Amino acid sequence: MAWGKTKEEEEVDLEAGEGAKGKKSKKNKKGKGKGKDAEGDGDEKEGEDSKNSKHNRHRSATITALMETRQQASDQYAQAQKAERAYLAKKHATAAKSNYTETKSHFKEAFTHLAAGFKGLWHVLRTLPHIVAHRREEGRRKADQQKRARAEERMKKLEEQLAKDAEKAAEEEAAEKAAAKK
Repeated sequence: MAWGKTKEEEEVDLEAGEGAKGKKSKKNKKGKGKGKDAEGDGDEKEGEDSKNSKHNRHRSATITALMETRQQASDQYAQAQKAERAYLAKKHATAAKSNYTETKSHFKEAFTHLAAGFKGLWHVLRTLPHIVAHRREEGRRKADQQKRARAEERMKKLEEQLAKDAEKAAEEEAAEKAAAKK
């Protein structure tokens, strides 16, 4: 069976004198040809079987059925390929759409966070002198506390030393008085 022709068209072509491959004879070429052959008045008669003429050969039913089956299988295969391509295109398009929307939302969120970050940075830069002053004040306060603690410790040691020295002086004085009394 020729491509794109139905069984009825094929039979009409065979009756009209077309060959197995769908070629038209000289008589059917839209009026083109030389002399009497173009008009159909040539040497060949229309019902005559000629062994050399491909136009008058008939296919067996088995070959016709096999050709039809092959053509149907080919058509089904082409339809299956088309359906497969359509399915994969739809599947990839769905995945691409979801990726696009997800990426779009991530970028939107990122720009929102970036804007909030710059806004916060601006506030930090505006208040930076206050932050530095606060940290310096805290540092001074800690240094003063440490100085006071060290000074109190020194005073404590000095008082202990003075107390020891006073005790020693009192003992020595008592010892001198005791030695003077004897």
